[in-house]
Amino acid sequence: MLMDIETRLAAIEETQNRILSLLTEKSPAISQNMTLKKAAEYVGFSPDHFRRLAVEQRVIPYSRPSGHQKGKLLFRKADLDSFLDSSTKEKKGTKRVGRKRKSPNINFW
Repeated sequence: MLMDIETRLAAIEETQNRILSLLTEKSPAISQNMTLKKAAEYVGFSPDHFRRLAVEQRVIPYSRPSGHQKGKLLFRKADLDSFLDSSTKEKKGTKRVGRKRKSPNINFW
């Protein structure tokens, strides 16, 4: 019975050590930063169009490590994934933009 408890304690200690090692490892996929070119390639847009969406239209969140108005743009993978998810959801239920088209059936009284 004493051996049984010792083997269980050893197994619990091994499991705890494994959990601690997994928690201390840094996973690059969670907080992965991408440059403008890599982010545009990931999303499937040209770099110019992607920059226009991010900087001018502010559709895609980004950061500038330098803090200056002009500088390197960095994008997080999680933000890009949420942008892709929201853009595909919007496409399903989009309405036409602009004025309403006239009906081909015009009735005169």
